[in-house]
Amino acid sequence: MQNRPGAVPLVDDTPIGGVAYRYVALSLVCLGIFLGTIDSSIINIALPTLATEFDTSIQNVIWVTLIFILVSTGLGLIMGRLGDIYGRKLLYVVGFFLFTAAAGASAISGSLPELLGGRVLQAIGSSMVLANGAAIITATFPAAQRGRGLGIMVASVGAGVAVGPVLGGVLVDVLDWRAIFWTRIPLGLVGSILCWRLLRDTASEYRPTGLDIPGSFVLFALISSLVLAVNRGDAWGWASVPIVALFGATVVLLVVFIVIERRSISPVVDLAMFRSRTYSGGLAAAVLQFFGLSSGIILMPFYLVAARGFTTLEAGGIMAAMPIAMLLIAPISGSLSDRISARFLTTLGLVIVSSALLLLSTIDADTGVPGLWLRLFLLGTGTAIFSTPNTASIMSAVAPDRLGTASASQTTARTIGNAVGFAVAAALFASRAGDFVGGGATEGGADAIIEGVQLALWVAVSVSVLAVIPSLLRGGPVALSAPSIIVGRAALQLVGRARPQKTPVPGMLPEIDRVAD
Repeated sequence: MQNRPGAVPLVDDTPIGGVAYRYVALSLVCLGIFLGTIDSSIINIALPTLATEFDTSIQNVIWVTLIFILVSTGLGLIMGRLGDIYGRKLLYVVGFFLFTAAAGASAISGSLPELLGGRVLQAIGSSMVLANGAAIITATFPAAQRGRGLGIMVASVGAGVAVGPVLGGVLVDVLDWRAIFWTRIPLGLVGSILCWRLLRDTASEYRPTGLDIPGSFVLFALISSLVLAVNRGDAWGWASVPIVALFGATVVLLVVFIVIERRSISPVVDLAMFRSRTYSGGLAAAVLQFFGLSSGIILMPFYLVAARGFTTLEAGGIMAAMPIAMLLIAPISGSLSDRISARFLTTLGLVIVSSALLLLSTIDADTGVPGLWLRLFLLGTGTAIFSTPNTASIMSAVAPDRLGTASASQTTARTIGNAVGFAVAAALFASRAGDFVGGGATEGGADAIIEGVQLALWVAVSVSVLAVIPSLLRGGPVALSAPSIIVGRAALQLVGRARPQKTPVPGMLPEIDRVAD
């Protein structure tokens, strides 16, 4: 694609206080993403407490999380496009302020409806921040260092995932549920002011004009319908009228959206971007990878607590292996992505993720803590190796006036992959262990839970391996090399289809060359 973000940054890199601007911008982006990632994981641990506080059922309280997911995901691509048009600094600063103010509103909520209102405002602010984070880094860093910057951003995600559950548990136990909101306000205010004073924006010549209003409304309804249907399918029944209606609405809205975007002079999502194998292949690989990853994240607590009898704190310590690996490996992966083909690194990461899920599927009642920790650490390592070059590859495939859209599309892909993966994993798990969850670690119940986890992880392995296909097919002619052939064969052998004695098919394995973004 022409006019991609190239070797020269799109934003003035004049130092601030002796520090290169790109590192100032990176710090502020990481702060926003860290706070946003914490929010997605810190609130879940407080749901039982909220049910007691507001004297309602867990099915009602779950909307505290669900409404945030629906609004933030539905608005993501729209906020990315608004950042392209009106400036990413404006969207990022407003989003940061709104997220912080909404946290204050949530902290003083006197009823569940009031809390849900605060969560809607938080979701709007979060969508502004997350949709434009990667775009700000891409516009700020030169191509030779872009992977390093994006790698540090991915590491901040790992830090948020690791800190969120632990911090949430401590705050709820020591203080109360309101503390999970008000304790983040001081850092949010400082971050908002710093973003307002220090962030710089791209020049006006890189900005498009005009927003596709009809397309924006249809896109929000489309994504929200899909996420709600997938998220609540198991609880409401996949064949129930609401779920069938939501899936039907998703199909109709998709057709309407495509028609609107093809006719729009300034579409929310430029459908021509999907002609790029680098862009479409990266997004497809991300959806499939997060589908597989969600099984390990969602089901491991059931295995650790319900089947093995670990305390919540002990389970959290074991589960921390994955985000710790992301925190450590993502910056290294980012630096490598500045020098090595994205196809090689993303495919290598997917092979490691698939291998880790395969190893997790072998866990039983006697698996030791070191073995569990190493499996999860390997899963985090593969995720970090995949995520950074995949992000850099997608961002390099679009024109400067579409960086916000590309940044937001990755967040949307991650959310959809997680939602579908969670729904499938939960259904498979419930088919074997639904009658035993919550009944304690009895021998029969533990065996059923372990069997359910193993079944879901086997499906996760298969889907993760499928992600290798779009990863290998992203962009440009393919030149074979020994390391890439090894990675390609390893992926095929993982599903029992490898044919090492045959000559690889040209175009199906990645080259190892320097990234040309």
